[in-house]
Order: sequence, then C-alpha cells, then structure tokens
Amino acid sequence: MTKAATMCEIPWRLEDGGCAALPLPADDSIAHVARSHVTALLSALGLSVQDVHDIKLMVSELATNVLQHALPQQGSTAAELWVYQRAHGHGRDELVVKAFDTHRDWRPCGTAPHRSDHGRGLKIVELLTRGRWGHHPSRSRLRTPAVRGKATWFALPLPHPVRRRDVWRVEGPYATKDLQTLLVQRGLGHFQPAEDAGEAALTDGRGLTVWCESARFRWRTGSGQTGGLPVTDITEACERIVELCESSAA
Repeated sequence: MTKAATMCEIPWRLEDGGCAALPLPADDSIAHVARSHVTALLSALGLSVQDVHDIKLMVSELATNVLQHALPQQGSTAAELWVYQRAHGHGRDELVVKAFDTHRDWRPCGTAPHRSDHGRGLKIVELLTRGRWGHHPSRSRLRTPAVRGKATWFALPLPHPVRRRDVWRVEGPYATKDLQTLLVQRGLGHFQPAEDAGEAALTDGRGLTVWCESARFRWRTGSGQTGGLPVTDITEACERIVELCESSAA
C-alpha cells in the first residue's frame, strides 16, 4: 500500500485504479524480488499463462536495467516497482509496470562503458509490448521526502472489459483534494486549490492548472500543453502532472 493510501484512505487496489508501490533492493536479488512482487498482484486480473510469463520476464529486465545502470555504487537505493491499471480505450484497461530509480539521465543503448549488453533487456520489452514502453522523469512514491528520478515502464492490455468499482470521489472539489494529496506525497506541495469559472481547480503558481468537471481532470501548462483523464484514472493523472513538473524543472 502506498503512503498516500494510508494517510488519506485513497483506494490503492489495482482493480480500483490505485497503485501498488514496492521497494527494490540494491543487489543481485533485485530481479527476483521484482518478479515476486508483481506475481503476487496478478492473480485477480484474468491474465493468460503466457501473459504472466511475459510480464515476469519484462519485470526482471526492468529491474536488472536499474541495477546495472541506475543505482549508485555505494549500494544505497531508492529503487521502486510500481504497478497499476489505466484506461486503454474501448472500455478496457492496460496493466502498467514501472521501475523507478534516481538516475535522471537516459543513455541510449550501447553508450554505457564495458557493457555491450546495455539495452538488450529493453529490446525484449520492446518486442513483447510491441513498442508500448518508455521512460520519463518522475518522483519516488515511497521516500519521505520524495526524491527526483525517472520511471521506465511497459504496458500490456488486459484481456477483459473493465468495470471499475465506484470508490472514487468524482465531485470536483473532492476529486481535486484527492489529487492534491497525491501530489503532496510526491513532493509537489506547491499546488493550491482555486476556483476558475465555477470549476474546482488546482494551480501550481507557475502556469500549470488542473480542473475537475464532470468526473474528469483536465490540465493546461503555461506553454499551452493540454491533457485530460477521467477521475477513475487519478493514479495516471497524478503521474502525468508529476512528469510535466519534472520536465519543466529539468
């Protein structure tokens, strides 16, 4: 369970649109631990045996990539594994798995000295997800205070239509309060409530504004970049906003 779920009773279960955030060790057991974490979360998702096998393989590759290229040599770690669902379209969800580390830079395959296999595991992820993977700047979920870094992710469509439980507060003022709580947990405490043309909103005072109306978040940056997601995808909405803030701060 994430700290945000504990502190404000926001649902965290995968079927509710929440996020399971789990720590990863800074040693050779990282792949085994990551596989064990994700395997324990998959039983309720109706995945095929092949999908479970592929997910475990890809999780191992993400974790190994973190160990080889993103952990400090002294062995201290803020590496984390995140697992959640998000809307994929046509009434279905996709499973999202992310490995977080504190090494913000991304090096293309083959640039790491003395590591000719750099990127080989991510090519496996590329193949199994048909290109549905990537990386982006982010912030930790389990550390207090949150630390800056990046998340490397893959996504896999779930095989069944989604019927999310009615557990999220969808009214504008309450939904924005829940989102604000999640952002505070990620170290973004500068977002403040606001009213804009009668709509509940959050603003960071730097040009980024998030509104909630008709059970949907939408946002716009000072440069005019826009986006939006339903309240049931609050985990993904928070992650997108964190990414926007971290990208502008880079």
